[in-house]
Amino acid sequence: MILMLLLQAAVTPAAASGWTTVAKIDPATHLGSTSVSTRTADGNARLVVRCDRSSPGTNAVSVQFIPKPGFAKASPRPVTLTADTGPALGTNWEFPGGGAFTAQDGVVTTLTVAIAHAKTIKIRAIDPSNTPVDAVFAGPASEAPIRQTVEACGYVFGQMPAPPPPPPAPKSDDAEPSQ
Repeated sequence: MILMLLLQAAVTPAAASGWTTVAKIDPATHLGSTSVSTRTADGNARLVVRCDRSSPGTNAVSVQFIPKPGFAKASPRPVTLTADTGPALGTNWEFPGGGAFTAQDGVVTTLTVAIAHAKTIKIRAIDPSNTPVDAVFAGPASEAPIRQTVEACGYVFGQMPAPPPPPPAPKSDDAEPSQ
């Protein structure tokens, strides 16, 4: 019941601008995904910000571009995102087949902030046949749906997540005896 109320609260403001939030969370484990997405005006592409919680303490936020028809599987390829009249933010994204995504923390932090504050978002991907694929999306009405999705993974919106702690040092009892 509480999850449904939270989901309704998250969907309502986003729906006005074409952004839709979907949460698929296992109530027992709190694992699953939360995403917010929008489509181009012609419906031929989707832009997604997604949080995946695959195991306790293992969270990942990604930005995804999914055109129709989808991309063939390929090695990482160039993708740029331009928010309003800002600079093109480009890097190589993964092309697992169907769409393209990036989950690099620094890149995702920059892109989610740009998406959250943009009125217009332009994507250009170079597909596996070296053809540019362009799409234009309306930005969200507010940063709230993007912020909520990023924070669902335990990230602080606008801040790169802290690196994981280093593995513990071996105990002195575990050390090899010196000769």
